[in-house]
Amino acid sequence: MKIDWRVVVDKRPDFSKANCIGAPPDTFFPSPATNTGRVPKITKQKLAEARTYCVPCPIKSECLEYACRTDSVGIWGGVVLSIHLSRKLRNQHGWELQRETIVIS
Repeated sequence: MKIDWRVVVDKRPDFSKANCIGAPPDTFFPSPATNTGRVPKITKQKLAEARTYCVPCPIKSECLEYACRTDSVGIWGGVVLSIHLSRKLRNQHGWELQRETIVIS
């Protein structure tokens, strides 16, 4: 059996250009994510810390779009995202939901 990841996201940003490269992941994802679509507890201090990376970032809008297209939660592009907010932004901007899929052969 072979497991193959096939990415169906067609608008993946070039994360190598992101200001957050090398930043601690808990800056943007402060507690373990759950499958409930709820955002983990994010304090104002944690958001301010994340925004020091996000606000001047050259790919912040692409980052936010990617997160919305993939129903990601946490801080993306300087915005605290939940599944609900991702859906709202997708509808406002006409972005389609895209998923990563696993192909087992």
